[in-house]
Amino acid sequence: MTLIILSLTLFNEMMITIKLNLINISMKRFIVIIIVMMFSSVSFAEEEQLQQTWEKAFNSVVLVSSESTLKEIKDVVLPDVFDQDDRFSPPEFVPKLPKYAMGTGFFINKIHLVTNYHVIRHFDKIKIYAYNHPFEITDIKIVGYDAEIDIAVIEVIEDIDHDSLEWADNEPSIGDQVYALGHGVSQIWSLTQGILSYDYRPNPSTSFVHYIQTDAVINSGNSGGPLLNEEGKVIGVTTLLISPDKSYVGYGYVLPTPLVKRVVAQILATGKHVKPSIGIMMGIIDDKELYEKLKAEGLDHFLEIKEVIVDSPAYRFGLLAGDIIVSIDDKDIQVVPHVIQLLWQRNPGDQISFNIYRNGEHQIIDVVLGTAKTVPNPFDGPFYDME
Repeated sequence: MTLIILSLTLFNEMMITIKLNLINISMKRFIVIIIVMMFSSVSFAEEEQLQQTWEKAFNSVVLVSSESTLKEIKDVVLPDVFDQDDRFSPPEFVPKLPKYAMGTGFFINKIHLVTNYHVIRHFDKIKIYAYNHPFEITDIKIVGYDAEIDIAVIEVIEDIDHDSLEWADNEPSIGDQVYALGHGVSQIWSLTQGILSYDYRPNPSTSFVHYIQTDAVINSGNSGGPLLNEEGKVIGVTTLLISPDKSYVGYGYVLPTPLVKRVVAQILATGKHVKPSIGIMMGIIDDKELYEKLKAEGLDHFLEIKEVIVDSPAYRFGLLAGDIIVSIDDKDIQVVPHVIQLLWQRNPGDQISFNIYRNGEHQIIDVVLGTAKTVPNPFDGPFYDME
């Protein structure tokens, strides 16, 4: 009898253990199912958010079609001999202007869109095509432009349904995933993906303008379109295609958002854009002895003022060639782009404070900014425009 009771007890314990194991297995399966469902929900939510991001981007981007209706000058008759008093002189060379062009633009609010100036330059007939609007839009107005920086703002007077893109708050970093949206080689509303290849490419004619570089595919027709981050926010405006034959080889130059925002804000406020001026030429020191001397003195800044323009703000307020720039308005300065990006946040008449290193001592020099003169855009050649 005792053996039977012991056996039954053992059997009961075994059954309880089996039930507990089954419960544990069921609980584990249940937990796994919950986790899978949670991740599936997150994945689905992310997918849905991503789809909404790109739908908004597509519905914010427009196609800009430009046409020149001006007649070409033909059959100019020249006399065989010119008068010595030069009363008749041969006509100046008139470059052949393109008849048609196509570019990209994007809405930044209900009525205004941004594009490159070179998309509409030389053209007197401009049409806009929106993503969810089946008709051409011709009721527009050019609010203003800056030819040097290559930005134009267009007002769309006709009421159409569209979205608007937002400017990115944070500057992108080298290696970030980026997306170009536009109409390259007439492949309308094409989204291409790449990375930010480099964060500084200079403009050879004006130090106030520099570019970020991407390897996202851009071609003729992408000009004026947005370069977007993964949130679908604008980090720049695709502007230049660096190529020997006007086709994509992996080097696209993009105007950075802080510069574009500045230009657009001024155009919307006044119809034009003005730049501040200091009046200096800068560069990293090229004298090795001086470099070693500064390092020995504990300095880790090597951006030197190479030249001070006569009668410029820098000249009047006492900056000198040979000064080492340490900071401006308490912002650490290491390279030329740091100075330019600070100027993007300033206007003529603003005062900025230089901390410079001169003759072994730090000095603070305050400079009131002047107004910069406009210079021609050097990228007007056949190998750079992306109309």
